[in-house]
Amino acid sequence: MRAPQHKPFAQDSLRRLCKVLLTCSDAKIYHLPLMRNNIEVKQPIQFILKCPDEGVICPITQEPITSPIPDGSLPFDLDHPNRIAIRLACQHDFSAFWLLFNWVHNNHVKCPLCRAGPLNSRLNVALMPHHIRVPLQQHMRRLKQSLDTSTFNISIDFCAARLFVETVAGDSFLENFSEQAENDFIDRLGCTKIHAPNKLGDYGMFLFLSPSKSREAFGQFIRWVRCDPVKYTPSWNSLDLTKLHNEDDSSLPLSVILQFLDHVLITMYGLSITPKFDRIKHVYYYTVFNPNERLVV
Repeated sequence: MRAPQHKPFAQDSLRRLCKVLLTCSDAKIYHLPLMRNNIEVKQPIQFILKCPDEGVICPITQEPITSPIPDGSLPFDLDHPNRIAIRLACQHDFSAFWLLFNWVHNNHVKCPLCRAGPLNSRLNVALMPHHIRVPLQQHMRRLKQSLDTSTFNISIDFCAARLFVETVAGDSFLENFSEQAENDFIDRLGCTKIHAPNKLGDYGMFLFLSPSKSREAFGQFIRWVRCDPVKYTPSWNSLDLTKLHNEDDSSLPLSVILQFLDHVLITMYGLSITPKFDRIKHVYYYTVFNPNERLVV
């Protein structure tokens, strides 16, 4: 009986990787979560994580795989920091950091050389291990800044954006894009629950910023929007962004401020923030990821 001519990619890939593993003395099969059509899929991308062979050049950087990676990046395998090379099922080797950066930047998981790989799939960045996800996001942000800060006016935009983001999400947020619990935002922004109507006119309990934090955050957001009103004004906003929020007793809902935060992150850094519910602790957490890889919760 003849074997099927077209095996599923994941099954065929695993078979090839197992054969490679027999010939590698310091390696293991590693996997990362995938998305397809913006939906999480059960089957991950699999590859060999190994020590690089001596003198091997990464096809992406055209430099030895052993060349230094960007500052602040942690080893791919924290228990075996010398495993810095990835061998795909197609037998092509790459620097682990630069292959993942290539995949995240280009929204696919194909081999950069032969294009082998699962179709219509991309890394599920939000579910990647923190020590891998954060350095990739940091480098993407630095790359975007280096491309966009070619004029003085643009640099003012980034300063204004950073001031707003740090007020809402914390001083070190842009350095590590750390996952945050909803209570972190509540404490930082002095939020309290207020009985108020929703968009449909029904009343309920909603979280509102303190008046002083409302003025501070809203004022910083407006100053950023004014850097380029055409480019930065959100189309979904119903608030008047032509004047500052100066009423002493007025407060803004936390949900609106988080929408502003998401808008700034998408516009300036190509990243987004989304809530996910921890069913064990019964709390919401907010995670930063690539908006093209929307997490389903």
